[in-house]
Amino acid sequence: MAATARRKSRPVAIDFHAHFVAPEAAAFARPYSVTAANTTMPDDPRVTKKALAEAAKKWGKVTRQRMQDYKIRLKEMDRTGIDIQVLSASLIVQYTYWADAESSLRIERKSNDLLAEIIATAPDRFVGLGGVPLQSPALAIAEMERCMGHLGFKGIQVSGSAGHMELGDARLRPFWARAEALGAMIYIHPAGVAEQRYQKHQLWNSLGQPQEEAMAMMSLIYDGIMDDFPKLKICIAHGGGYLPFYAGRVDRNYLDKPQMRYGQTQTPSGYMKKSFYYDSCVYDRDMFDFLIKKVGARRILLGSDYPVGEEDPVGFVTRSKLLSAADKERILSKNAAKLLGLKI
Repeated sequence: MAATARRKSRPVAIDFHAHFVAPEAAAFARPYSVTAANTTMPDDPRVTKKALAEAAKKWGKVTRQRMQDYKIRLKEMDRTGIDIQVLSASLIVQYTYWADAESSLRIERKSNDLLAEIIATAPDRFVGLGGVPLQSPALAIAEMERCMGHLGFKGIQVSGSAGHMELGDARLRPFWARAEALGAMIYIHPAGVAEQRYQKHQLWNSLGQPQEEAMAMMSLIYDGIMDDFPKLKICIAHGGGYLPFYAGRVDRNYLDKPQMRYGQTQTPSGYMKKSFYYDSCVYDRDMFDFLIKKVGARRILLGSDYPVGEEDPVGFVTRSKLLSAADKERILSKNAAKLLGLKI
């Protein structure tokens, strides 16, 4: 059913957290991706290598098809009630910050060009967030300008750190200044923790991703990015990771230890409520309700983590007993539409 027809009977739904894969970028990054590092077998002897291989083959095929085939994607969007997807690359598959800057730029440009082609197949259904070689701020700025200008994207996706630089590193300040000037929407989605201790039981995903998101936010706060560039539009994946749910400890440091303030103008919780946005993909009703109470409905965007995340992203939001009808509509689409400059 066409999106325009479906919108008459219910609020518009914009999925801010939807991945695609560029095959050439995935092939380039494969040896250095977190999925390549994730080779540790579980301790349970009942889980055989054959069973793991079969599951990986099946799951990998489904995931690749859903991330690469826009016709399948549109059918899935219709099935789950999503009118518009905001597409960004799957960084756990095609992360390039490990490479030399020129090679990274070349791959990011190819991925961005493919994304533009995907959007052109259904421009009323797809919006793009490009990728940049963030380990090279100058090249990252140039590619962000191309994405926002020539390709017509609405923003940029970055990982939770830039090579050996945290996101608040002084060397990245020109990037943040230009992002603010361009009005670029910045989506922070970590590429996964490749340390060996996180590989068992896929802890890189369950623990590593939310830790990286918390680290990214704290770097941006403590290194003054959110104070110096107050018009930045930054959304954090997975509900902000651990930080919104364990803010008491960092607030205590701010309040009790003056040496921890570094010139900040408010507590970390203050920044969480006023400086960041969050997607709704937290998988847990209690966590979602807590996030609503912590940061407010105006700071949350619908996010599914397509194609590997929330199976019913719209229902996850609309079933909340804390939200008014107006707030549900804000999370489903109005917040994202305002940030992205979309007319719905």
